[in-house]
Amino acid sequence: MSAKKNTQQEALTELLDLLTQNGKKQEAAELSALFAQFSAMETQYDKVLSELAAVREQLATLHDGGNRAAAMQETKQTQAHITQAKETLSTLKENMTDKIRKTLAAVKQHGISALNKAADFLGVKKALTEMKGSVQDAIASTQSSIDRINAIGSELHALNEHAKNLGRALTGKERKELTQRNEDKGVLAAIAKPLKHHKAALEGMEKNIDRAMARVERLEQAAAKGKEKPSIREEIKAAAAKPEPPKKKAPQRAQEAAL
Repeated sequence: MSAKKNTQQEALTELLDLLTQNGKKQEAAELSALFAQFSAMETQYDKVLSELAAVREQLATLHDGGNRAAAMQETKQTQAHITQAKETLSTLKENMTDKIRKTLAAVKQHGISALNKAADFLGVKKALTEMKGSVQDAIASTQSSIDRINAIGSELHALNEHAKNLGRALTGKERKELTQRNEDKGVLAAIAKPLKHHKAALEGMEKNIDRAMARVERLEQAAAKGKEKPSIREEIKAAAAKPEPPKKKAPQRAQEAAL
């Protein structure tokens, strides 16, 4: 684990402990799950980028120049979209960690009431929306790459079928009807298979982003409730500032009787 990740984890752990100790177990659980999701997504991004590099190497071995070049370009675009999503996630984590540090500093200076703002992460949903857009673009590029590879396979299959019929015609044999290509067999199928796997993984990432956005919404709702409820310190301060009611005077007759 890098020094930066260690620092992020230490700050997060301290905040989670404070939230749990001060009756905010649900917020602590949501925040912990959110960061766990981010870590899982980072791992997924790294894995997909590594595998896409291998796919581009395989595409470079194909002989169909036009479709091969298009498929390689689309795969390159997919890599760019995933890289953008990964960078957005990294920036988001850094910004959230900075917010956590500021919250911890505020707690030390102003007391536990500062925890009411712990889940108030401005810009988080915007960053997640941008990340989702990058992932959706990557899904579209991946599908285009799959379509290109299938197009190459269909063309090669048709050429092969025509060549066989030409050979039959030259030897006086009966021509056969053209068969459809099996997209699950052959060298091209082996190249398309990881792309199909990547597309499924990207679709899973999109769902993870939706889940993360839902968690952020729940955290924001919890933060809003926390702001509505006054802290104990604020209640004591308000009570001290409230003027005491005037003392009631004794009735006039009672005073005269005493004389």
